Amino acid sequence: MIWNILKLMLTRGLTMKRWNNFPRIEDVTHLDNVWYVIHVALFLSYIEEKNWNKVDREFLIKRIIFNSFSRLILSDINSGTREYILKVDDSIFDKLEKKAVDYLLWFDWPEYIKKDIIEILENTDKKLELTIIDASKQFAWFGECVINSKVFPDMYDVPLNQIRYRLDEIKKQLKSIDILLANDNYKKYLAHIRRLSHSMRWNQQTRTFPISVMSHLVVITFIAYILWMIENQNWANYNIEELVLRTIYHDIPEAITGDIITPTKKAVEWFEKVLEEVEIKMMDDYIFSYVDTDYKSQVFDYMLKPFEWDIWKLAKNADILSALFEAKVESNFWSESFAEIYRNIKKVINKYSQPSIDYVLKNVIDSFDEKGIDIHLGS
Repeated sequence: MIWNILKLMLTRGLTMKRWNNFPRIEDVTHLDNVWYVIHVALFLSYIEEKNWNKVDREFLIKRIIFNSFSRLILSDINSGTREYILKVDDSIFDKLEKKAVDYLLWFDWPEYIKKDIIEILENTDKKLELTIIDASKQFAWFGECVINSKVFPDMYDVPLNQIRYRLDEIKKQLKSIDILLANDNYKKYLAHIRRLSHSMRWNQQTRTFPISVMSHLVVITFIAYILWMIENQNWANYNIEELVLRTIYHDIPEAITGDIITPTKKAVEWFEKVLEEVEIKMMDDYIFSYVDTDYKSQVFDYMLKPFEWDIWKLAKNADILSALFEAKVESNFWSESFAEIYRNIKKVINKYSQPSIDYVLKNVIDSFDEKGIDIHLGS
């Protein structure tokens, strides 16, 4: 079932547009929203820890990603309608989401992965982390509303007021969201981060399922989690937090520099080295100038040196596998260029020798041969 989740991510996760029944000036996909919520949650965690509150980042990341699975099934219930449902019955939506997740986990998963997902989703003891997630979702929704309300103010009055009220309530119990909302520089930093939703991968190719860099980061983070689980099941000892922080942060510079393809980088001697210096200078001007120096020191290597030290291999493998699956989904819709890309990447992957890669080659890749996936509750 791992492969079906990946296929859902790379199809429904990219085609589901938020605020779909509102007029809007930007499209935010389900996966775009998931990654931005993760990033806001990590930033709030940084603020909380500056105020001496320890946060379980591993739980945060896993919970947000695992919880997003149900949306791949319940795709026709938007966030605004969900809020009204909760006002009528504050438990019914939890039951519906649980049914969706139970349905997905009914399929064939490695038991140790299934057990971890269930434990994370059923955990109610992490009060601070759960409040951070709630705050992060509201902050993300507010940002989406504000942008569209600039052109369609009358359409967004109700959701904006609802989100403002909810944020005011959360501020009473979570100091970090109060600090964030009062700090214009922090908000500018997160606004620049959102540019990743407009940075598209494979920009030279025609796509059936266009994928932003932001959505791509969710996919590779989930793949990295799967690789980590399999490797550690085979006696490795990789640190999951270090791994997923690299996958979550590593493409952020592309929000500022854009995606310069590898052949262009290598076309002229020293050009790649020049770009590395330019990337750091632009990141200082557009990103790091809005945050504290200690935050910069925490995330600098994740953003600009992600593929260093031993754990980089799993992060890089997840990145390559994501490209493989993206190309395969496109080639299923008769794209000759992506069929060639898929074949070339697969040749590279076939040379790797790791338990996790062996698992993917034996259990995942062939399932992507089918064009679509039709999964619904009760089907």
